[in-house]
Amino acid sequence: MASKATLWIGAFFAAIGLLFAGIGLWFVAADQQLAAKGGMTTGTVVALHQHYDSDGDRMYRPEVEFTDGRGTVHRFRSQISSNSPGFSRGEQVQVLYDPSAPGDAAIDSFMQRHFLPAMFTGIGSIFALIGGGMVMHFVRRRRMVAQLKQTGVQISAKFIECYRDTSVKINGRSPFRVVGQATHPATGRLQSFKSGPIWLDLTEQLSHQDLDVLIDPADPKRYYVDLSEWVDAEQRA
Repeated sequence: MASKATLWIGAFFAAIGLLFAGIGLWFVAADQQLAAKGGMTTGTVVALHQHYDSDGDRMYRPEVEFTDGRGTVHRFRSQISSNSPGFSRGEQVQVLYDPSAPGDAAIDSFMQRHFLPAMFTGIGSIFALIGGGMVMHFVRRRRMVAQLKQTGVQISAKFIECYRDTSVKINGRSPFRVVGQATHPATGRLQSFKSGPIWLDLTEQLSHQDLDVLIDPADPKRYYVDLSEWVDAEQRA
């Protein structure tokens, strides 16, 4: 059952995903622009700078020296660090650079040029897909409920329980769900119907009540437990 939390969390994931994917695409565009400038030469690894990441692992970042087309010597540090040196001091490497701004340079290797774009774009795409899926689930659920309110068949279900759904946490709290049972007219089988999450324990109010359930006769999975008599919009999770 979709809840408002599904929408909020999904929107957050989608926003973070789009941000990361945007950063990844920016890296791609920057790399393509640098490659289009046409500056290519051979450089020398002159240092391997060590630092530690957030997990305490030692990382290495190469520093490269190269001479541009005008004979001027330049140095730059790679944007990419790795937990193994990857290069050795004195090693010759291919360098891409912007002839009009030689400080804009990169080692011409797959890892050095494409790791950051691939990482940000990949992570961003995954987050965006997860978040977008959650938002779409919320929207589809809302549309289904609206449709059932217009064209659904109403049946009465016997109240079974109102329980706290500890599998869901919203701001550290777990909402309640109401469960009823009735024979589905399409299948002739006893079926349980579970409400969406709410912030009320309705055990006392519903203990001697039947529940109104709107169903799609053609699809037993499409139903809506109508608690509008006891629950307003603000009390829905």
